[in-house]
Amino acid sequence: MRRTLSIGLAILGTVAVGVALALWLLREDTISLRVRGLEETVAAGMTLSEAAERFGLRPVAGDLFDVQGGILRRNAYPGRVLLNGRAAPGRTRLEDGDRLRVLAGRSRPEPSTRFFVRIRGGMPSNPQFSLAWTPGEQEIERGRISGKIAPRAFRPSGPSRTPRAVALTFDDGPSPSTGEILAVLKRFHARATFFAVGRLARQYPSLVRRELAAGMEVGSHSYSHPYRTPFDRQPHEEIVDEIERGKAVLAALGAEPTLFRPPGGSFSPDVIEAAGAYGQRLVLWSVDPTDWKAGTTATQIARRVLRAVRPGSIVVLHDGGGDRSQTARALPAIVRGIRAKGLKLSLIDPRQEP
Repeated sequence: MRRTLSIGLAILGTVAVGVALALWLLREDTISLRVRGLEETVAAGMTLSEAAERFGLRPVAGDLFDVQGGILRRNAYPGRVLLNGRAAPGRTRLEDGDRLRVLAGRSRPEPSTRFFVRIRGGMPSNPQFSLAWTPGEQEIERGRISGKIAPRAFRPSGPSRTPRAVALTFDDGPSPSTGEILAVLKRFHARATFFAVGRLARQYPSLVRRELAAGMEVGSHSYSHPYRTPFDRQPHEEIVDEIERGKAVLAALGAEPTLFRPPGGSFSPDVIEAAGAYGQRLVLWSVDPTDWKAGTTATQIARRVLRAVRPGSIVVLHDGGGDRSQTARALPAIVRGIRAKGLKLSLIDPRQEP
């Protein structure tokens, strides 16, 4: 009995030693890593390239941009997988406790040169709130690779000149109300600037062509007029997409918009730069009768405009976004009242000095 017990204990001891040895050998065959902040166990001897493949560590590459914001070369600047905070060859064998992290490639602008061009007649501000023009020097950036140019800062060199003129502008169209407004403007031999929404211009292309045929200026009001988030708080790629698509639709209809009015008037340096990359300057306003508010009458709209207009004023009205019949009915009084003040009606055309 004792002999049997001794044999049993010996067997158990041998098994325990075997298990311990197996666990020790297994431990020696694995290492622990910190991958993107999480602890992972891998086979000893694994290389950096093998770990990157196993854990899907695929860094995004950066692009090379031209001075107008377009892509010159995609994936020009590869990202890297960092080992303990530093770059390492892919064949490097990993050790216990190593840390792996992904570093995206940084997009960069092309090299460029800058120079100044004197604007003797002057130019409006950007963003523009009135029809005033200021003489000065325009800074121009030229890409050394693309050869493209883009306007940058403007240095004023003298006092602004304000014409005895007022600009009427219309937002959020085209819509069925646009035709009614065009008819009134034609009857009074008045010209105005229409800031068209791209998707609506695609829906009502004949109205955009009517605006152009009547001698109106057509600017862009983005492609879809996003409003849930202020335009200047949209992601940069969304801002660029709205500007690019809006311009493309209008260009296909015969307009080459050089003016951009951001939805809601929301702007930032990013919006100004993005619009400038597509040859557009921001135009806002100085007089807003809030004709878009429900229940506003034609009399109220006309009275608010005529109380506020001054030489150089830019008036914002609407030919879209709902029923704009009250705006159309207010127009005759607005046009007559502006002319009675000794002011003419003008386009916001950057190619024309006051």
